[in-house]
Amino acid sequence: MDLNQLSDSQKAILKQFRETIKDCQLPNSEDAYLARWLIARDFDIPKAEKMLRNSLEWRRQHKIDTIRDDLKPSEVLTNYVSASLVGRDKTQSPLWITRYGRMDMKGVLRSAKKRDFIMYVVYLVETSIWRVISDPQKYKRSPDTMVQTTVIFDLEGLSMQHITNKQAVDAAIKIIQIYEANYPEYLSRVFVINAPKVFSIAYPILKPFIHERTRDKIKIFGHDSKQWKAAILAEVDPEELPAAYGGSMTDPDGNPNCITIVNMGGEVPKSYYFSCKPDTANKKTLSVSSGSKEHLEFQVDKAGSVLKWNFHCEDGDIVFAVYRKQGSALIPIVPADRVDCQMSPEEGELDCDETGVYVVEFDNGFSYLRSKKIWYAISVESAATSRD
Repeated sequence: MDLNQLSDSQKAILKQFRETIKDCQLPNSEDAYLARWLIARDFDIPKAEKMLRNSLEWRRQHKIDTIRDDLKPSEVLTNYVSASLVGRDKTQSPLWITRYGRMDMKGVLRSAKKRDFIMYVVYLVETSIWRVISDPQKYKRSPDTMVQTTVIFDLEGLSMQHITNKQAVDAAIKIIQIYEANYPEYLSRVFVINAPKVFSIAYPILKPFIHERTRDKIKIFGHDSKQWKAAILAEVDPEELPAAYGGSMTDPDGNPNCITIVNMGGEVPKSYYFSCKPDTANKKTLSVSSGSKEHLEFQVDKAGSVLKWNFHCEDGDIVFAVYRKQGSALIPIVPADRVDCQMSPEEGELDCDETGVYVVEFDNGFSYLRSKKIWYAISVESAATSRD
């Protein structure tokens, strides 16, 4: 979309919006970036401002601005998560292919934490945005061009295993929520192809989390390849599309799936699986009743000390957070996050820039039926000791 398509009143609102959020540290200062938030909220400045500020806080908390350099994906994620930028559509915007139906989500989520999988998807999105911004000639963009993405979402191979796996469904919902809240108007079109009958069970689960504006961009096709190939080729030139999807691209050996660009997913070898019994040596235990939370306090006497944690939950997941006491208030330091740590321990550390009491929280408030047993090892160490 070109910003020249905006009406005079919309351009005036965009100018006003820029003034409203002038105190924000933006990842992109172009008008096209700001316009996304206004379009997503029908040019309602207060709503767009709230959405943008919430997103900037999310980026800060999760260090999104440096994720391309900081995140080191595991072999399971790079080799068995089938999603990649393959070319451009006719508007010279990025074209992605995701072979979700071919992915062994049960295996992926037994070999990588759900949060790591979700952040890997964010990493892919951020990498795509960076590639477009860093190569304006290839993607034919200017500061007034709002680049969007076309996605081919291939469900060939989708089965009840994908739909009944709670971890996979939870991850899909979380990814949708993150995308809707933080990447407005980045989608141009989604072609869902090879949708089997079981997709009629899956889509209603996900649909409530997809904004109506996004739903309008989704086209769903069954296994009639003539139908979906024609629809895709109406928006993508053949030379930008793998032959398996109606284009002319192949691998050097002639493979029409272009697996050197986007892998085929496949079954994850069990050798990658987490151990079913995390180590309990040198760990204390804590019981968190259903519907409740527990706090552990740690005194930090020297600024620059490191708060380190290693914990796992015997059955299911737990919400974890770290706060710093300020009078009677708890100041969030590590934002609350629901952690799946029953198969692999959650490890992390925090540089404590200020002295005082730090509070580690285990929250089971979302569970009204089961208590949770936590095995944990938490300590405060000097920076020098932590480095050793």
